[in-house]
Formats: sequence, C-alpha cells, structure tokens
Amino acid sequence: MDLKKVDKDGKPLNLTKQANRNEQADYYGYWLKDPQSLEPSQEDIKCELQLQALGDFEQLDLPLDAGLFHKEIKQYNDWFVPYLRRDNVSNDREGMLLVGLEGDKPNDSLSRPEAIKRAGRMLYESDFNVPTEAYEKLTSLHPILDYWGTLGRTMIIKSNQGGWFPPHRDSPYLARDTFRVITFLGNGSGMDNYEWWLGDERKTIVANRTYFVDTRKVHRTHSWADNSYHLILNIPKTWENVMKLMSVLNFY
Repeated sequence: MDLKKVDKDGKPLNLTKQANRNEQADYYGYWLKDPQSLEPSQEDIKCELQLQALGDFEQLDLPLDAGLFHKEIKQYNDWFVPYLRRDNVSNDREGMLLVGLEGDKPNDSLSRPEAIKRAGRMLYESDFNVPTEAYEKLTSLHPILDYWGTLGRTMIIKSNQGGWFPPHRDSPYLARDTFRVITFLGNGSGMDNYEWWLGDERKTIVANRTYFVDTRKVHRTHSWADNSYHLILNIPKTWENVMKLMSVLNFY
C-alpha cells in the first residue's frame, strides 16, 4: 500500500501539489498587484504591537473537561479526513472542521489550499465563520470556542505516529486577519508524544492546556504517537479579541 497515494483504509487521497514559494509567498508580487491588501491599518499595528509584547507561546487559563472530550471524540472519529496531503509525501495527519464556509460539513476539506481549490476563489481565515455540526456536538470544547464569539477557520488536527508539519509561517504580515490560539488535547499531545518547535526552540507543552502561539514565526511539529489532537482556532484580529486574550493569560 502506497501511503503517498492512499489513506490507511486504501482510499485514494485528494492530493494537493507541493508548496511553491512563487504561488504562496510572493508578497512583493501581491503588493505590486494590490498594494492596499498588504497595507496595515491603525488597528492592525495596535494589535500586532500588543500581541508581540505578550510573547510567542503563552499559556492561557481557559477550562477544558478532557475526560468529556475523549468520550465525545470517539463518537465522531469518522469525521476525520486526511489533512492537506501533498504529492509524493507520506504524512499521517487528519483533520475535522469545526468552523468553515456556509454549508460545510465536519469532513469537508479544511486546509486553506484545499478549500480555495474547492471554492474556486481566494479565501482568508476570517471567511470561514460558520460553525459545523462538529462544533455543536463537541460540547467539551464550548468553553474555549464560545469565549471568543465569532471565529475564523477552526479545526481539530489529529497527528498520528509519524505525522508532521514542515517548517513554515502562517500569514507573516501585519495586515493578517486572525491570530492563533491552540489547545493541545489529550495525553497524546504532551511532551512525551508530541513536539512543537518555534524557530530553533522546542516549546514546553502541558497536555489539555490552551496557548496563544505566534505562528507568524517559523514553526514545525512532529508526533511520536497516534491520536495527538490539537484544536486550532483562528481568532479574528480585533482590539476586543486582543483584550480578551490578555484577560486569560495564565501569567498576568
């Protein structure tokens, strides 16, 4: 079985071509075509300065019933689908969509490149703002999800043994529309089983805790065990949400 072409059940993967700098990170070209799209507003600058002052991997004080999460997630395991599988790359990671586009189901394609291909148009993180059935059913996550109000693209990633994300940056420009909050769910997401590197530093992860993560900076991950879950929230970058973030910092 060629896991570069099929999933663990032998089903053909919906493959995406490998990442290309000229298509995904030609910021100068983007600026030449549409200077306004990368021009930061006063609120952008205000928010980014405040976020930078907080740090790049900060634990938050948000409640989670981990036992309830594990009971719930077992009921909906069929909603997980392969996450952004690239041509000729073996990578055992899956995802479940919690906040997507109008009409999206939990098992619709959930990475931005896949969703853009599906929608046939450019999409930004805040364009994904409609809760799916998975959002409704996973009540254990509601205290984390509901705190922010309207969310951008939000999902659960399940990395299995050998699953990884390569070194990359997420929206490293001042005019980005969201910032990232991540909950590492379950014992399989702790330091013994899961690695999160930010730059050249491996970050300390406490399982079942939530963090603000500055994903503009280069980061990569690797899982040494199956069922390493993490909840990824794209929080609309508003001054109100930055104040909400500061109000739940674990160290204040």
